Amino acid sequence: MAAATEGALRDAITKAVQWEPARNSVKYGVHAMARARGKGLEARGRVPEIANIYTGSCPKSGSQWAKALFDHPVVRQHTGLFTLPQLGYWLKPLKAFPAGTFVPGMYISYQQYEAMPKPFGHRMIYVFRDPRDIVVSAYGSVETHRTVLDAREIRSALDGKSMDEAMLWLIGNGEGHLRDMATWVGVEEKDESVKTWRLEDIQADYEAAVSSMLAHCNVHLSSPEFETVLAQTSREALQRKDLAERDSGSESHYRVNRRTYRDVFKPEHYEALEKVVPGLIEKLGYPPSEY
Repeated sequence: MAAATEGALRDAITKAVQWEPARNSVKYGVHAMARARGKGLEARGRVPEIANIYTGSCPKSGSQWAKALFDHPVVRQHTGLFTLPQLGYWLKPLKAFPAGTFVPGMYISYQQYEAMPKPFGHRMIYVFRDPRDIVVSAYGSVETHRTVLDAREIRSALDGKSMDEAMLWLIGNGEGHLRDMATWVGVEEKDESVKTWRLEDIQADYEAAVSSMLAHCNVHLSSPEFETVLAQTSREALQRKDLAERDSGSESHYRVNRRTYRDVFKPEHYEALEKVVPGLIEKLGYPPSEY
């Protein structure tokens, strides 16, 4: 499939999935098309050396940023991969993904990833985030992700609850994803396909993080290309784009008010989170909770 055709199709998909009734049917259709494309690559002997790149995390841990990085036109030109729309991969056993695809937003455990058939060369980029800030970000997203079905359902569940009550509910509701994140601690020491980063470290040294991520996936950009990707995928650049789309009616993935757990957590929140993922905060290298 020509690059221009793929680009036009991707733009059409992006717009189509904003229409809630068509969201999943469109996504499943794109996955079917990607399987046909992958078979074509296999038949012509044109499967890339790294035929699948996966990005994983817990929700609210930079998955949209990772998608922006590996779906950037310059990066795609080097990988030759087609970007799949996200699905609820954690809900059922995973089959092999088609050759020549980038798979974003894999909110799964390491055990699910390990069991998933991976017949082609592949890499996983996994991003951790402080679980305490995941909860705060989830609370903020209930307001900003207005067109997302899950957010509407969560807003309904949180209706009438105070912020303190809502965050306790979010900790319980997100228990599965938080436990899945815990399974990735230390896996890169035994699985060379996996590299992990902390979102906070990415933000602290963006250039180094992007460089190491691309190197892990055997993506080698020229200096001008690298500078372009850095400039167009920084949090600030994505937030500007996101806010412009929000003004035009699209949902926003980047909050203007960036409160942290230090601003809003109370003893009951620390205790509830520790009960869900005991010891994980310290295992990830974050400062222990003090309350």
